[in-house]
Amino acid sequence: MITRLIARPSWKLELPHGSILVAMSLFRWRLAFVIVLSAVIATEVLAQPAVFQYWALPAIASGFFDVYVQCLGYSVMILLALSAVERVLATLPAVTQTALVCVAIVVGALAGGVVDVAVHDLGLDYIKTTRFAGEVLRWIATAAAVVTIYAVQKRVATTAARMHGAAVERVALDRQMLEARLQVMRAQIEPHFLFNTLANVKRLCQTDVTRGVTMLDNLVRYLRASLPQLRANATTLGQEADLVRAYLDVLQIRIGDYLAFSLDVPAALRELPFPPMMLLTLSENAIKHGIAPSREAARIDIRAREVDGELVVTVADTGVGFGVAQTGGTGIGLANTRARLSALYGPHAELALHANEPHGVVACIKVPMHRVEPAPALAA
Repeated sequence: MITRLIARPSWKLELPHGSILVAMSLFRWRLAFVIVLSAVIATEVLAQPAVFQYWALPAIASGFFDVYVQCLGYSVMILLALSAVERVLATLPAVTQTALVCVAIVVGALAGGVVDVAVHDLGLDYIKTTRFAGEVLRWIATAAAVVTIYAVQKRVATTAARMHGAAVERVALDRQMLEARLQVMRAQIEPHFLFNTLANVKRLCQTDVTRGVTMLDNLVRYLRASLPQLRANATTLGQEADLVRAYLDVLQIRIGDYLAFSLDVPAALRELPFPPMMLLTLSENAIKHGIAPSREAARIDIRAREVDGELVVTVADTGVGFGVAQTGGTGIGLANTRARLSALYGPHAELALHANEPHGVVACIKVPMHRVEPAPALAA
């Protein structure tokens, strides 16, 4: 239980970093504690009945000083005895440590009694008296109580430090796991839109030269916007909107007037942080599961607004709507989007789907503004 009681002697009296327990691991602070404790115990002289009535102040001061020297002799000798055994405590079993500390306290108290006899010239016969035995027992009990309190507090502090360290490690591990999950989600999402885009490019290359050149220009613009973001940890809403615009431009070349779209992202919201590829995933889902199966011309409208302290981003299509087309979708894109929102912004962020009028689907992302607003720049 008691693994370390006395540190290597050091006489530079400076409070070390940390708690009082850290300070009490140093010999100089334990000696200071012993000096103060001895002075406190010596005040028992002042608590004698009518001491100030029958004794003169010089006599009271002399009596206090004698008792203080006696207390100091006992306490210092116990401290030295504990210092002598401390070096071997760490190598012993817990039960042996406790027994050795008890022996050191008894030896120190006996040595303190001998010092008291020598200093006050009480004679060797005083050692045989019950008063001597009582003083020794009192100091054994006092020292045992002090050491026990310190040992218990030290053990509690050590346990608390271990629990804190474990909590810190757990938080770090949770963060690593979160980052790993986000990477896996992103890795699952990337093929979902990238392979479909490449298939569209292949079909577009089969058109006439003029449309092909326009398609290639749009494809290059799309790739320039998308490739840096595939592994990015953070982008802005404006960058995501530009990426979606490039993607829709590519699709529009292939299907012409069959697809119309609009993007409405106010300049004030373009610099807000936004998860990479999230807006593109919703747009690609709207194309694949809503507009592509429709036999009529359709459109997709992307809009961002600040509403009641929330960033609201909507992707609305006029496609076939819920459950009409059998597109074979697994829902992994939407599931990962919800998981990423929860991981990044907490329970107050959400992705909701509802029917569009007269037909189609609206995907709506809501995130509290205080979670997406960039930190203010520090003044120079």
